[in-house]
Parts: sequence; C-alpha cells; structure tokens
Amino acid sequence: MFDITTLAATDTSTLELVGGDDAPLFDEKGKRLSITVYGPGSKVYQRAQARQQNQLMDKIKKRGKMDQTAEEKLAEQADFLAACTVSFNGFTYPPADGLEGQELFRKAYADPSIGFIATQVAAHINDWANFTKSSAES
Repeated sequence: MFDITTLAATDTSTLELVGGDDAPLFDEKGKRLSITVYGPGSKVYQRAQARQQNQLMDKIKKRGKMDQTAEEKLAEQADFLAACTVSFNGFTYPPADGLEGQELFRKAYADPSIGFIATQVAAHINDWANFTKSSAES
C-alpha cells in the first residue's frame, strides 16, 4: 500500500526574485536574490492565515461591512507575508531603521515602490506546487 505522506509538502520554499520587468534579480556579486518562506502545509502559515481571517471577521463585526482602504489592504497583506517569511537572502531593506525579522519584512512588503516583490511572494506561498514533490520524483 502506498504511503501518501511520502508526498507531504515541505514547510519552506525559496523563491528566486525577478524585477518588475521579469528579469532575474542579482546582488553586486552576481548571486540571485531570493526569499525563503513558509508554505500552506506549515503550522506557521496556517497560524498567519487564521490570524488574517480573524482580523477580517473583527472588521466586519465592527463596521458591518467588508470595505477596506488600499492602505488597509496593503498593511494586511504585508502582515501576512511577513509572518510567513523566514529570510531575505542576499539583500536587506535599507530604510530599516534598526528593524529586523518580521518588522523588517513587514516594512519591505508594505513599500509600494517594490510591490512586485510582495506580489511574487504572495503568489509563491499560495501555490502548493512550490512546496510539494511530485509522485514521479518520490
């Protein structure tokens, strides 16, 4: 009998970044810039998603509707992505003001001038294929 857990998703995956023009991003030494994130099969991701859904429900209860400003939506996404981020690899976010960890990640994801990064990370972490081995590879 086949053990289905041999196909279990990994907790993390590393996304190699591309710029707003879809060209790969490199540091000054020619090394690819990347971000390591927790995926949908991890407890970290599941907790972040639950927290995001609970905050949304609280807003609906308070306001009676689900309207969000662009700023609120950006902040909510930045919070979720920051909670799911393990590390920035090969780069940092310069206007960090001494921030590190989730606070640094949140500030970078909330910066609309580099919004193409948050967009890539959001797409990557919500795709099980990035955290799963196919049965042909097992």
